[in-house]
Amino acid sequence: MPAMAAPALPPADAFRFSCEIEVRFRDLDAMGHVNNAAYLTYFEIARTGYMRELGHAAEDERELGVMFPFIVAEITCRYLAPAGLGERLRVLLRTVRIGSKSFEFDYLVVRAGDGQAVATGHSVQIYYDYRERRSLPVPQRFRELIAKLENPVP
Repeated sequence: MPAMAAPALPPADAFRFSCEIEVRFRDLDAMGHVNNAAYLTYFEIARTGYMRELGHAAEDERELGVMFPFIVAEITCRYLAPAGLGERLRVLLRTVRIGSKSFEFDYLVVRAGDGQAVATGHSVQIYYDYRERRSLPVPQRFRELIAKLENPVP
């Protein structure tokens, strides 16, 4: 069976949101490069920043359902190049689909210095009511906030 070709990388300028992360010692594996699990944390840091950018901020930790009105249903990561201690990485995030009760993010991790792609990812989030413990339709206001961030008017 022939190997599947990797999908083409999206250009960095296709993303409207990014955050920078410095690789910490705790992120490394025994081989001295970023452990595969650390990338999921990097994606989480980017999701947190993205939600703040949308205006979803909790006044205190008891209101985290306000900041994160979703649960992650699926997440994947494709590793492209190693990263090491002290490197600065830029994690880019964009919304690629909004459904009736879910929305999807793409991620691109690049070296901040030279822009080399280190990893890509994709996640599916379900809009969720933590009090009722059930999924909800994605509200129109949330859709509008994402549209404003992803498609700014020049």
